[in-house]
Amino acid sequence: MLLCVSALAGGAGAAWATRPTPATASGQFPRPMPDAIDVLSGRPEPAPTLDPQPDVDAPIPEPPTGTFATNLRDGMVVTGATERRMILFTFDDGPDPRNTPRLLDVLDEYGIRAVFFLTTHRLAGHSPWQETNREIAREIVRRGHLVGNHTAEHAQLPLLGNEEVLAQVERADATLEEVLGSRAYLMRPPGGARSDRVDRLLASRGYTQVLWNLGTGDFQVRDSEAVLRTFTRVLDRRARENGERGGIVLLHDTHEWSVDAVPRIVGWLRDQNCALLEQEEELYDIVGEPRWFFAPRGDDASAEAPAAEPPPEVFAERQRRLREQTRRRCDRVASR
Repeated sequence: MLLCVSALAGGAGAAWATRPTPATASGQFPRPMPDAIDVLSGRPEPAPTLDPQPDVDAPIPEPPTGTFATNLRDGMVVTGATERRMILFTFDDGPDPRNTPRLLDVLDEYGIRAVFFLTTHRLAGHSPWQETNREIAREIVRRGHLVGNHTAEHAQLPLLGNEEVLAQVERADATLEEVLGSRAYLMRPPGGARSDRVDRLLASRGYTQVLWNLGTGDFQVRDSEAVLRTFTRVLDRRARENGERGGIVLLHDTHEWSVDAVPRIVGWLRDQNCALLEQEEELYDIVGEPRWFFAPRGDDASAEAPAAEPPPEVFAERQRRLREQTRRRCDRVASR
């Protein structure tokens, strides 16, 4: 059986207490290209409310997973399915000297912790480009984000033999250990391409595969507005068709428009929360821990994790804190 996840279809104690110093290169990156390619027809989404100077809410405490997700090894295949409005940001294919430093600044501005699935041929040598990428990978870790294995060369694993599959992931982890000090236990197969055979091979090495259910189509466009538009439509479709009101977002930090889309997506979610707060509905919760979506694996290497559902008391406390933060923000925006 060959499984391929479409990019359009597609987490006691504070996670971190202090905010790292932002990189100094933020203003050196060009703006998105103006010739956007609209991948979905229809009217554009209303522009989200973007704070001129984004404020950082104190992160809602989450039991920390740790950079390499050692405690999330040997898990079922994570799909991102959840009825809750939990949103986890993930970024593939980096690091990238043009975009990843600026993305790290953006995530700092909004107090967001994410998962970076690194393609390690970018780190595996000592050319000036690779040395720069090595330092960026270390900066990802210094700023409190998680890292995962995205193979050495972005290979489509079902097309490879067994030894080649294992070589792709083991070479990647050897590079991660050399550069960052440890192998990773979260793994994302490039393109979401899977098979029963590949699932068994990855399970034999302890990996937990992390897919996604909220694609953004950012590899098909060159404009952040199109990325936002795809995200909101996929989110709406998931809710209507599957009852999934949140999940795992796929973006690529190799694209400048993907970095530009992050404040737009966060702004849209915050605008939705203002309306949901008035309606006394559940609010969107940007989580920083993939553990919310994790379930231990049994004998079936291809088994998919059940829909994520936080413990009731944890969910209630997170929503209480989120409501307080949202009420303050919405009142401030309304008073301008």
